[in-house]
Amino acid sequence: MVHKGDVKIVAQMLRNIEKSKGSVDFSAPLVVAAPTYNIIDELKAEGDWDILQKYSGFEFDDSRPKTEARTEYENILYLERPGCNLCMGNQEKAAKGDTVLATSTRLFKGRVVEDSADKAGESLLASTPVVVLSAILGRTPTLDEYKSAVEGIDLTKFAPPLARPGTTQSAHF
Repeated sequence: MVHKGDVKIVAQMLRNIEKSKGSVDFSAPLVVAAPTYNIIDELKAEGDWDILQKYSGFEFDDSRPKTEARTEYENILYLERPGCNLCMGNQEKAAKGDTVLATSTRLFKGRVVEDSADKAGESLLASTPVVVLSAILGRTPTLDEYKSAVEGIDLTKFAPPLARPGTTQSAHF
């Protein structure tokens, strides 16, 4: 995930799906890494971390860190140690030949998934809601499934500003 807003979107989508279906089951792995420990504290205070923990099959534990990079994934929600969302390509990779949907833009060939002997590995960029819903469904969602899952989420609230903020020094405006 890219920022706190993405993690809040995941939490609300889990609530929406739980409300409509009774529970949430994953058909593909979903890896979520909050940007910082401070943001996890904020998510806990705001009530969003609880729903993530409820559906998590793995939650990082700083007292027992992983001793090696993960190379195989189950169809569960992974709450990884906070930090850079690019680390999957640096250390951990999907199985060779897999198709990966991600919110990170660092998806160049071989970074997140390598080719297998039978199939090219694919790294595809998608929005947070599409990534989350695809992990739950095991496929890309229909428009109706998407609309139902994001009900009540103001997705434009998480969009970049349309005009240059007066205080920014960013070169991106």
